[in-house]
Amino acid sequence: MKSVVIQYWQDPFFGIKHDHIELSLTTKLIYTAVLSSFAVIFQSAGGYAPGIGFIVSAMRTLPIFLATIVSIRHGFLSYCVTILLLIIIQPSEILIFSFTTGILGLVLGVTFYNSQTRFLVVSLGGAALFMGIITILFIFRFPVLGPGFGMSFHYRPLLLIVMFSMLYAWIAAEACSFALKRLAHTLLGG
Repeated sequence: MKSVVIQYWQDPFFGIKHDHIELSLTTKLIYTAVLSSFAVIFQSAGGYAPGIGFIVSAMRTLPIFLATIVSIRHGFLSYCVTILLLIIIQPSEILIFSFTTGILGLVLGVTFYNSQTRFLVVSLGGAALFMGIITILFIFRFPVLGPGFGMSFHYRPLLLIVMFSMLYAWIAAEACSFALKRLAHTLLGG
């Protein structure tokens, strides 16, 4: 049992041979624009349609992840375009996207792009999410975790944030891996 768990964390999520994926610059820019639009829709869904919107908004990391898989430069471009669109469409979501789900999508995309182990992907994603939440809570003083969660610096809440960040990064990485496998199966026919 122990070796199965260790093997699980040492295996990569999903390796893509990037040299086999050749897209023109125009196609990459179109994908970047479309994925940025989806990221804005998913990020804004919770504010516009409470209830079902919160379920849809759980997918907000995926578009940035997919843009980063196409190209790290285009992933960063998609991240920036999404922020600019959020300024126009839903400014209240800029801090949350910029420091949490957007950064998580970039980190997951870069680590997937380099075909690292599950442990490294989840650890780096969790660390990026943790740093983003801490930045929003303690620098911007924005109650990202809700009004019941204090914004004073204590170790117990920090431990909860670390655990939440790692769990969320793991779930997001698994969801992105699943979506990427389905997309590759559909596009590459096998």
